[in-house]
Amino acid sequence: MSSYRLRRSSVPHRTVWLWISIPVVVVLLAIGGIFWYSSRPATLPTHSAIVNGHAPQATAAAPAYQQVNGRYLFNGTVVWARAVEKYARGDYAQPFSQLNTFDRAAYDAWSTDFECPITNNTVPYQTQVDNLIFNCRPEFLPEAAKYFNLFDLANNHTDNQNGSVGLNETRQHLAATTGVQYFGSFDPSVAKDACEVAALPVRLQKPDNTETKASLPVAMCAWHYFYRKPQPGEIEVMQKYAKLMPVFAFAEMGTEYQPKANDTQVSIAHQIVDQGPEFLIANNPHWVQNTEVYKHTLVVYSTGNFIFDQLDTETQRSASIDLTVSLPYDDNVARWVKLGPTCAAFQDDCLAQAQAQGLSKVKLALKYGVVAGQGGAGKVTHRADTATQTAVETRLNWAESMRQLGQ
Repeated sequence: MSSYRLRRSSVPHRTVWLWISIPVVVVLLAIGGIFWYSSRPATLPTHSAIVNGHAPQATAAAPAYQQVNGRYLFNGTVVWARAVEKYARGDYAQPFSQLNTFDRAAYDAWSTDFECPITNNTVPYQTQVDNLIFNCRPEFLPEAAKYFNLFDLANNHTDNQNGSVGLNETRQHLAATTGVQYFGSFDPSVAKDACEVAALPVRLQKPDNTETKASLPVAMCAWHYFYRKPQPGEIEVMQKYAKLMPVFAFAEMGTEYQPKANDTQVSIAHQIVDQGPEFLIANNPHWVQNTEVYKHTLVVYSTGNFIFDQLDTETQRSASIDLTVSLPYDDNVARWVKLGPTCAAFQDDCLAQAQAQGLSKVKLALKYGVVAGQGGAGKVTHRADTATQTAVETRLNWAESMRQLGQ
């Protein structure tokens, strides 16, 4: 019988194991690579970005805004009653038809010392003249609101239509007008009417110098002291606002038809400035009066008539205060700007909200200018000529006051 011998493989045994292990290693490496890839950072620094063995920290995003800017024009007495209404002859735009000579588009807001109740009452021209009782028809308001955003009602004529009844109707008309805010009362003893937080229109400047519109809470504090002096506690109401936010202060005071402030005006002005406003703009005499700098604060004693119907040269010129404000944009300012739109309503809780949020007071950089105006009986208000501008600046003692402020 022949025997059969099993033939040995021509491939060595260790070579077989090598061929078996290679796929296993490849699979393990693939699994490890997948795990590493899924767990790595989203971005890795390049070799050139690594310094001393450490990757650089992520660069913080550039701020959306760099600065807050605003420009405002604070005007003198405005009344569209009596002869202003008479000469308008039913054209409700006529008293405002030359106000663009003041370059309205260059400003974020205009204010007015508004010495007239706005009611639906009909008061004949001669009755208004004989009794010094004014009534401003609401039909003029839509045209006025194209120019004036802030109405100061703290004066001796907003009570002319049955006191608080006429004042409340005035507020109702203003509240129904888009873009208008108001503050003040004929009665300085009413503490809740002394200061009103307004949503002051501002512009947020971006790094590329483009701007976005916004608003900044600012307290508008105003008192009427034509007939009497301040009583204890009236002016001090401003303190709680001035501790937390910028305050723009206004006062109706002073003897009429005088070129310079008297001792009573100066005393009241100093009491107001002692409470910490950014500035004080007063009015009432119907003539432009002097300015001064007290405790590094500008005081304007009378801006005169802006839209009014008097007859002589002094009463037909005005001094509108041109104010530019700016401040750097930071996290605190951003929170104030966010609060801004909630401050546009009359007697809102904006102060309480700012206190509850722990906001810090912002510091405004202020720069002043003055623009003279001309108007009067039968004359539509317009920007003044060069001679009147010079005369108004001289009356204001403007150059000296600006020197003291470092401007």
